[in-house]
Amino acid sequence: MYEEFSAPDPLCIRLSGRGGQGIILGGVIIAQAAMYDGLFVVHTQSYGPEARLGSSKSEVVVSRFEIAFPEVIHADVFLCLSSEAYLKYHKAISPRAVSVIDDLIVAEDGFPSEIFLPLRRTARNLDNEMTANIVGIGALTGLAHIAQPVSVEKAIREWVKPEFRDVNLRALEAGLNLVPHSAMTSG
Repeated sequence: MYEEFSAPDPLCIRLSGRGGQGIILGGVIIAQAAMYDGLFVVHTQSYGPEARLGSSKSEVVVSRFEIAFPEVIHADVFLCLSSEAYLKYHKAISPRAVSVIDDLIVAEDGFPSEIFLPLRRTARNLDNEMTANIVGIGALTGLAHIAQPVSVEKAIREWVKPEFRDVNLRALEAGLNLVPHSAMTSG
């Protein structure tokens, strides 16, 4: 189920969900973590007309070299937390993408490479469903090696309000734990 992921350069990452799920913050955290790893980064974001509940996406392009084209056309790494965002964004991914989808989403026409994980349920077990974005980032960190875990932790400490840091750090660890250890060490 978990194949070794060979990250292209540049690496195009798309996070998606609905407004209020921390999709934009997730992109900022990934971008900051990649910068801590010494990489070039471009971050863009968009969301529907409704600030809450409309589709939202956050995209990050990461490279060892200067980035000439800052837009994600076909994502190499895809995270999705809502059905609406899945319908809107899942077809614009690379055929070899690592796709982590919340398992509460019903996907009838998905790709074989999609991995359904209990992102929101794991966040609920931490008593804060708002951390599903960070659970997902933890899973992506383990599966697609989007950044070093220590760099993601450092970015969370920088960007998350002090009163929410501990639960977000536990969410990162929980997301990493959703991925078999063999998948995390094979890349």
